Parts: sequence; structure tokens; C-alpha cells
Amino acid sequence: MFFVRVLALVLVPLYGFAFDGSSIGLLALCSQSKSCLSSSNEYVKNLVSTCNMQMKALDCDGLAQKNPEMKSLLKHCDFQSQCKEQEEYEKSKELACLRGYKNALVDTGIALKDLTVSLGSFIESSWDHFKTSVKQRNEFIRQCNKSIACKRDLVKEDHRYNTMSDDQLNKYTAAYLYVQAQDMKAYQASLDRAPGRPRATPPSNNRLTPVQESMLSDLMNMVGDKIGQEYQKFSCYSGLAKVEMACYVIGNVVDPTLLAGAAFKGARLVAATGRAIAAEEAIRATDEVSAVGKLYRGSIMTREALVKDFLTYSPTTVTENEKWIAIAEKGVNSKVRFLDVENSQLKGLNDTLKDKNLVTSLTNYHKKLLFDKIEELKKQFPDLVIDQYSDFKSSRFAFSGKIPKDLDRRLQQIFKATNQEFAQFLKLQKVVRDGDTSTDWFRAGVGQSAEQANVAARYSRSQADNIVQSYAQENLSGDLTSKLMYVEKSRQNLRTSLNGTSVLEGNTLNSDAFDIVRKNMGNDDKIAAALKDRFALTNIPSSTVKELQTYVKSTDEFSPGIFVPQREVAHLNDAVQGGFSADVIGLGASNIKGTAEALSKSSNLDQALIETRKAEKSVTVEFKAQKKFFEDTVTKAVDPGKIRTVCSGDDCVAIAVKPLNDTDKKKILTALADSKYSGKFRLAFVPDGVTDIATRNVLSTHGESVEKLLRASLSSVMEPRKLQGLTFGLDMRTQVLNDGTVKLLIGEAPGVKLSVQERALIQKKFEESLRSFNQSFTSKGTPSNYSP
Repeated sequence: MFFVRVLALVLVPLYGFAFDGSSIGLLALCSQSKSCLSSSNEYVKNLVSTCNMQMKALDCDGLAQKNPEMKSLLKHCDFQSQCKEQEEYEKSKELACLRGYKNALVDTGIALKDLTVSLGSFIESSWDHFKTSVKQRNEFIRQCNKSIACKRDLVKEDHRYNTMSDDQLNKYTAAYLYVQAQDMKAYQASLDRAPGRPRATPPSNNRLTPVQESMLSDLMNMVGDKIGQEYQKFSCYSGLAKVEMACYVIGNVVDPTLLAGAAFKGARLVAATGRAIAAEEAIRATDEVSAVGKLYRGSIMTREALVKDFLTYSPTTVTENEKWIAIAEKGVNSKVRFLDVENSQLKGLNDTLKDKNLVTSLTNYHKKLLFDKIEELKKQFPDLVIDQYSDFKSSRFAFSGKIPKDLDRRLQQIFKATNQEFAQFLKLQKVVRDGDTSTDWFRAGVGQSAEQANVAARYSRSQADNIVQSYAQENLSGDLTSKLMYVEKSRQNLRTSLNGTSVLEGNTLNSDAFDIVRKNMGNDDKIAAALKDRFALTNIPSSTVKELQTYVKSTDEFSPGIFVPQREVAHLNDAVQGGFSADVIGLGASNIKGTAEALSKSSNLDQALIETRKAEKSVTVEFKAQKKFFEDTVTKAVDPGKIRTVCSGDDCVAIAVKPLNDTDKKKILTALADSKYSGKFRLAFVPDGVTDIATRNVLSTHGESVEKLLRASLSSVMEPRKLQGLTFGLDMRTQVLNDGTVKLLIGEAPGVKLSVQERALIQKKFEESLRSFNQSFTSKGTPSNYSP
């Protein structure tokens, strides 16, 4: 009876809740009198209806027909049967779990007479198998992040961590602790060439220790998740049968093949009668399941797994991109239909999530869903020619050949279905916050040229309904023509109100003015203050500030897409020896200024699309030169072969082949500052020894975020030209996220002389920016404690 009591204490509460989450509500309904129950008829109907739909969707009747001996184990949906099964479940769940566990131990060769004696060591053996099995490590690490007892077990033989308090240990991820513990174990083994310490013998009183109880609870969570993921028809069974099956699997967890790939195929599960049965209709074998279907449609997925599988994913080749660009550059073609789908929230997501790799991976996952559906369209219409293109932000298609008359309607359906599936995926996997409206992230447009489709997609941003906008529709062309006229009128008004100030440049505004308005959109006071500081203005009317915002926002709707045939993904995945990221400052502002200058020369909508494309090409040429300068400069600033660079979009990274020292970092900053690109890069250094890939990348993003805060705060207290001559590098001197020290490094352009007071001011603003960054994270529930 001791064993039954232990299971009742540790296992059953978990599975009583996990497998039958509605049990409390069902028991309450079942216990009502007939008169009370009549008022709950709607709830009862919904309960029965939901159950019937689930049973039908899983084809539970087919399962019973193929295996008659299993019929008694399936649940029944009528209300009386549900009440009876729930009552039996409450009475017998402990015995059902014991029966399953007992049979598992027999199957693995452990005698019944040794059951209670071996329970403690058996749990530890099962635990170690999960911990060391490569196939199960992701499951283990994910669950371990939730349990302080699990983290303590990881580092029990590592003196660096095993004396830490719970709060200190909780600052580290399970993945980090696992790697550190393995490294320490290997180091100790190298010293004495001896295996690890022998396992302690099970306690003589036959009782589980608190640690073993915690292990058992965590094991049940891990295995329970896996059952729900990989054995779809598990929900066909009654509560008692599910408990017994789960406990049987726990007993067999020492054989990890039971939970890998084709989870239950060929495995033995125990019936409620105590007989062993074969698991039917289990998930198909690994080679029969598509990669996306297996990993993402039926399993709980971590951010790390998403990044691992989709960070570098591209649905098109360089050749395909080049072919599409050649078609696009021919301009308007009545025999070709263009579709443009863009992530309209890319910058906002990068700033909010502070994890560029995650945002890139989310965008790429959306591409996967979209391109799969376009491929289905191709199969339906073999004579339809589809040329395709993709880059870091957009998916683009050119349809020619025999085009279906209802192509636009079909594209509308594809776009809607893709957004819905994408949103459902994010909600199920809990990859982002519940409040994020992911159905609106991606916007789309169609037209008879790439420019028409792109401007239609951008027009969609201002519309409430997220549908594929057509350039040909009357209201779109009318709205955009009116907006073009408004942009011109607004430009003239601003030239009058800002006459005589350095805010004006060329036919429009200075690039810094575009940058200030763009980054502070919606905050009138902040825009006014920043413009006064940057351009030495004594006053700027509130009406002018508001007109600047509408001007910049309206202008941006005409910004053309950028065509990049070969896309490199800039990340620090391979930077085991450390490295740094370099974000190009002001590229977005340069693009908007180019668009604004083009619009000032345009008298109609079609001409505007032609002129903005010319402006985009000019900005792209300059940007390529800037990236080439970066790659050449930083590699020459240190010893030959010490770092290698990769650039993508407005991001670059440098991966250290050998660890960078303080002198190397200073040389890099000085070399970048000693050029016309001074103040045009923000750098974030990551040290060598950061073993977790995600941590390396997010650390660099955190550094860039702090630099943004620092530069913004200095803009109000430093002379603009002097600030432009400074290139900042945030040296993240820590191995973990949201904790440890950060050092500010400064590269100064020739002629820039900082006084003692100015250096003290910069340091003060840096410390304030670091505190502000910490507070922004802490307010969202993630403690952050970076220190200068």
C-alpha cells in the first residue's frame, strides 16, 4: 500500500488534471438534482456535442472496429456514461496507475517483490535516460526550465552552481546549466580518468526522497506532453484507461525508443483489465511524416526549435530570385499578374521582441505556409506559370501563361488561409504574447507590375480589413492619387513653415529629420524636443509637428520594395569564439528621403512608381558601398583571418575565429569612426564562451537596444555633429541573458575632442540607458539586471 499512496500523492493529481481538465465541472454537473440540471441543459448539450465531434474527428469508432478488445476502453459521450466513467475514475485512478506501472516493471525485467525497494533507483534511472538521450533532450530541457529541483539535479556535482540559492539558480536556463555541467564532468574525468561518482543507494526506508518525488512529477509532465503530441487517438480513451497507459509508459521510459519517432508503434499498452494491448493507429513512422507536419502541426514547440529550423529557410533559390527580378524590371505587363506579400510589422517586432532571429524565423515560417499553398495552386493549373521570389521581409510572385479568370479570388483565399494558420500556430505554441494580433502582420497586394503590387500591399497597412488589395480597384487608385496630392501639398507647407532652418534639405527634409519623426511617430513632444536639439530650433509649432508625421507616414506608403537576389542571414550562431553585430543606423530614413525626393518630381501615380524605383536603386548602391566598407574595414582592423563577416538587409555580423581582446575592439570602433560612415553603425560585442546559440544572438540584440537608448538620450544634450562623430560599441561581458556587466566602448572620428565633462556625461547617460532597458524587461515579467 505504500507504493499506492506514493503514486496517489505524486502522480494522480497531475494526470487527474492533465487528462481530464473538465473533471471538476463534470462532477459538479453530475451531482446536481434533476431540477437544477434542467437549467444547465445548454452546458450538458455542449459537453456531449464537443465529445461527439472529437470522437468523430479522431475516428474512434474505427479504432474499436479494428480492435474489438479495446471497445470497452473507449469513452462514451452521452451524459450518463460520462458521469459514470468520471465516478469510476475518481474511485480507481490510483489502482489503474499502479497496474500500469507494475506491468511496465514486469516487462522491463524487474520482479514484483522488488517493486517498492527499487522504485527510488528506478525513477533515477528513468530520469537519467531522459537527461542523456539526445532524442529526448529538448523535452527534458523544456520541462526542466520549470523546475528548480530539476536544475539542482543538473548541477549537483558542479561546485560553481550547486551552492547557489534558488533565486540565483533560476536566472540560468536549463540548457545553459546542462552544458556547463557536462563541461565540468568532462573536465573532472580528464583529471582522474575515472567515471563519475557512484550513484547513492536507494533509501532503506523504502520512501521516496523529496528530490525523487520531484523527479517523478517532472517525468509525468514530460511523458504526458509526449503522449498528447504523438498519439493523437489518446483522447478516444476513458480517463482510467489513459491513466493506466500513461503510467505504463513511465515504467518503460528507460527504453527511450518508446517515445521517439514512431512513438507507440509496436509498443505495449496496458488495458484497464490488466491485459496488454497493442497501440493501434499510432502516429506514423518518422519517414512517413513530413518534417513540418511532424514538428509543427502536432507538437508543442519552443522558440529555440523554431529558430533552429527556420532561421535560414528560404523557399526560393538565387536563380529563381534573379529570374523574377528580370521579369519585374520590365515594368507594367498586361499578361503578367504580380502578388506581393510583406511582413509589415518587421521593425516593430524586432524592437518589441528584441530577438531578430525569432522574428526572421517567424517570417520564414509564414513563407513556408504561403509557398506550400501556392504550390497547390500550381498543381491545380498546370498551364499557369509561377515565378517566385523571397527575401528577409517579402514573398513575391509573377503569374503568367494560362491565368485562371478567378486568380485574384484564389489568391485572396490563399492569403487568408495562410494568415489564419500562422496565427493559430503562434497561439498554440505560445511563441509570442496572447495580445499580439499576428493575423495583421502580413499585408498583400496585386497588380500588373511589381511596383503596383508593392504599393497595393503598403496601402493595405492603412485598411482595417486585411485582404489582398488590388492596384486596379477604383478606391485604391483614387485614394493613392489623393494621397500623392496631399503629400505634395504637405511638402510645400513644411517648406514654408520650416523655411530658413537646416531641417530642410534638397526638395524635402534632412535625413535626420525623417529618422526622428519615423522613430517617434505618435509622440509629439518627443519629436519636437528631438528636432529642437538636433537642428538648434528655438521653437517648432505643434501644427508643424503633426504635419511632419502625416507627411512622413504618407510618403512611406510609396516606398518601393527592395530586390535582393541572394540573401545572407546575419547571425552569431557560429560565434563560439565570440564576435559582434553591427546594425546600420539610418537606412530606413535614407530610403524614405529617397522616396520623398522622387515624389516631389512626380505629377501622377504611375510616374511616382517609376521615380521611386529609381530612387531605391540609388539608395541601394550607396548602401552596398557602406556594407562593403564595413566588411573590408573590420577584417583589416585586426590580425588577418581573425574574424569573418556576413551582412543581410541592414544587419551585419562579425564572427571571431579567435577571441577578440580589448585592443581589437577599440581598433574596430576607431576604424569605423574614422570615415564618412562615422556614427552610422551600432555595435554589440558578445564574448567567447557563450555556449548557447540563442543566448549569443539575443545578447547582441540587447546591446543594440541599449545603444539606441543611449544615442537617443545624447541627442538632446550633445552637439549633433560631435555625436555623429562617435561610434558606440556595447561590450556584453556576460555569459547569460539579463544579468552581468556591460561596458561602453567609444570610437572617435578625427577632430572629435571629448572633454572630461562630456565623457562623464556619456557614461551617465549610458548607465541611465542600461537602467531603462532593465526596467522595460522587468515590467514585462522578465527580471533584468545588467550593470555598467
